[in-house]
Formats: sequence, C-alpha cells, structure tokens
Amino acid sequence: MRLLNRDDWYDIGRDLDWTLTYVDHAEAFPDSWSGNGVVPAAAWDAWDEPYRVTYHDYVSVQREKEGGAHAVREALKRANIFHKLDPAHTASSQMHMGTTCMVEQMAITMQSRFCRFAPTPRWRNLGVYGMLDEIRHTQLDMAFSHDLLKDDQSFDWCQKAFHSNEWAVIAIRNFFDDVMLNADCMEAAIATSLTVEHGFTNIQFVALAADAMEAGDIDFSNLLSSIQTDESRHAQCGFPAVEILMKHDPKRAQHIFDVSFWRSFRLFQTLTGISMDYYTPLHQRKMSFKEFMMEWVVTQHERTIRDVGLQKPWYWDEFLACLDHGHHAMQLGTWMYRPTLFWNPNAGVSRAERKWLNSKYPGWEDSWGVIWDEIIRNVNDGAAEKTVGATLPALCNVTHLPIGAHWDRHHVSKQMSVYKGRTYYFDSNVSKWIFDSNPERYAGSTNVVERFLAGQIQPMDLGGAVQWMGLTPDVMGDDAYKYRWAAEYKSPVPMAAE
Repeated sequence: MRLLNRDDWYDIGRDLDWTLTYVDHAEAFPDSWSGNGVVPAAAWDAWDEPYRVTYHDYVSVQREKEGGAHAVREALKRANIFHKLDPAHTASSQMHMGTTCMVEQMAITMQSRFCRFAPTPRWRNLGVYGMLDEIRHTQLDMAFSHDLLKDDQSFDWCQKAFHSNEWAVIAIRNFFDDVMLNADCMEAAIATSLTVEHGFTNIQFVALAADAMEAGDIDFSNLLSSIQTDESRHAQCGFPAVEILMKHDPKRAQHIFDVSFWRSFRLFQTLTGISMDYYTPLHQRKMSFKEFMMEWVVTQHERTIRDVGLQKPWYWDEFLACLDHGHHAMQLGTWMYRPTLFWNPNAGVSRAERKWLNSKYPGWEDSWGVIWDEIIRNVNDGAAEKTVGATLPALCNVTHLPIGAHWDRHHVSKQMSVYKGRTYYFDSNVSKWIFDSNPERYAGSTNVVERFLAGQIQPMDLGGAVQWMGLTPDVMGDDAYKYRWAAEYKSPVPMAAE
C-alpha cells in the first residue's frame, strides 16, 4: 500500500474539527480566552501557517537537534571550559538563564491555551508543537545550568529566580504574566509570537549566541542556537492571526502591537543592551546594541509588520531616541545596585571601552561618562561603598523599571496619572499612555518601592530589600572584575593617547 505524500493529507489533518451538539460553541470557546471578538467564524478559514509540520517530522528533527545539543554539552563538561571564560561573559550567561528559563515554562501554558481555545483547528494544531518546543527550551536551560552549579551557585537562579522577589525578575514576570497567562489567544499571539519572538528574541538569541562563540563559550552559544531554531518556527503563529484581525478589527490589532512593542523593547533593552555593550569583552564585540536593533528591528521587523498592514507605533521617534540612552541608564543603575542582582555585573567603562562607547553613542560621555568619573574617584579612594545606591529608585507602574531610565540625564521628566484616588508614576509618556488606555489592567499591581514604603519589606533599608529579594551572600552581585578596571584612571592619560 502506497503511503500518501504529506501534501496529500495535511490540509485534512490540520482542519479536523467537530460540530458541537451538547454545548454552545461560545461556551466551549469563550471570547475571553479565544479573543475572537468581532472576527466572523468564516474568516478563520484563511488562517495558514507558514511552516507546515507533522508529528513524525517534528520528532525526527527535534531528536536530531537534541542529540547534537547534548553531545556538545557532554564534550564541554569534560573540557572544563567554564573556568576559562571572561567574568563579564559569565555574568551574561547567568543573567540570561535566570531571566528567561521560567519564561519558557510560562510559554508552555500559553501554547497549551492555543491548543484548547484558539479559534481555528489549524492554530490549535500548531500550538501542540509550540508547547513541545517550550518544554524542550525549559529543560535545556535547566540541564545546562545544572552542569555549572558546581562552579557557581548563581546558576541555581535559572530555576530559583521566578520564585523570588528579585526586582529585575519581578519586572520580567509582570510583563510575561500579563501577555502569556492573562491575555486571550489573539493578544498573546500578537504580543508574544509576533512582537517578542519574531521581533526581539532574535537579539537575545542570535546576538548573544554570536558573542558567546566569540568569547569561547561554545556551550552557551550551542544552547542559544538550538533554542532559536524552534523560536523561528512557532513565532509564525502571530502572522496569520494579525492578518485576520487587521481585516476585521485593525484598531485593536494596532493597539495590542503598540503596547507590547514598547514593553518588550524596554525589557530587552535592559537585558540584552547591557550584555552586548558592557558585558561582552571589547575585542569580541561585533556590533553595538543600537546597530543590532537598527538592523534586526528597525529595518527587518518594521518591514515585516508593514507587510501585514500594521503601522509603526505612534511613539516611533521616541523609541529611536531611546536606543541611544535607555540601556546606558539601566547599566549604570544595575551596577550601582549590584547587591540586588544574582550575577556580578561588569562596569564596562575602562578607557578603551569608553572610547568604543563614545564612537557608537556620541552623546555617551556627556550623559553617562561624568557620572562614571565620580564612581571611579570613589573606587580609587577606597570608598567603593559610596558607589552603591543608598535608597531604592522610583519605579514605573507599568514596566517596573526605574523612572528616568529611558532617556539621558538632561531630559528626565515626571509622568503620572491619578486613578481612583491613587497616583501612579511612569518612566515615559509611552508607559503613561499604556496605563491610561486600560487602567484597570495595571492598577492592581504594586512595584517593589511601593511595597517598601508600605512597610512590607523589613528592615526598611537596602539590606532589608536584599534579604526580601531572596539574595544570599554567595550569589549577591559585586563588580565582575573586583574593581581592577578603575586602577588605570589613577594615572593621567598621556597626551598622545587623547
């Protein structure tokens, strides 16, 4: 008996559905979960996934990828490569593991919701493979991190981070809880599959994989590359979903995209931006964070969203300007509050690194160099304790990131809204717009500083906050190079070198 070719039966298999007789369709697929809204049922006949996959093909390909990833892992375990890595690069890998592993776990729930509530069986079918992808990603992160526990306890935060109150993790969890676990299928597909996975994880996985390979960390590079091959497939869920929504409710589609783009950007700017421009050893840097963003997001992703009918977000000019400043502000803030991190941040401001930063960001010296000069003076005077923030910074009620951390030091402005008698503060006019467009969605959460002021953190000082965050002395962050980089500033720069 001759086997049918895949194309002969694929459409029949993926369109398998049934007519409900014992329950109303609206009860089985409630709009609050499916997000169907005003889209007519017949419109979903046009939903078509770019990458077609069968279970047999999926298992075959994934088995090969899994075998390759773990073969490299076992070989490098024997080579003991960890101890040969640059401390700043190690910080990048620890930050990545702690801030993304449990996001992959959350994505399992999101994809399983697609399997059950997506408004077309085609999408539900693809959700099965997306769910299996996310299970694999979570397990890969945990397996690779577990190997390194014997070398550094910070890798324990691959699993622990999302079960703690660490402030950076709360900011990440706040966003992904919202768009993965709280959102309906339509919003989750646009916010996560289209915006996060297609728009921004290219930076997190492709750029960091390249930097890791340059740094000699073949293990971490192999992990990232193996995961990215899956991301590029199930990220495609967002395209057919937004194309259908644009035909029937374009205003809603644009709003979802505008909100998720800004919130995604601010997080990736904080994580990937400082990894690329400060933690990657200077001689191994291929592109600055801004250059990578201009290529992968401003050019390629912007072209993609235009093809599906979306417009650039209304705040596009502010987004472009933020590329010059936001991650530098976050780098300064995270380094000054290093005891609140579970990795050792790299200052990344040696004289050579500052020359590179000024070449990539011409306004860097005026905005940030003068502040680092004061830090350097304190370090060289033996007063490193003065470089640690004494009080907690004000945080945005939407992004949960420090206020003033998206612009340069000359353009910090106060943005706030009053809702039901409570005042909310924001890091930008974009975050204020997000809140004002749906205040009930964001008004219920309290950020770390608000919990601090409410007396929920005791004692009410930085030490109490660190303890509340679950940080212990063996993982509490400190300068990656133990401040050795500051020593070169003790002597004046020769005239010829200026």
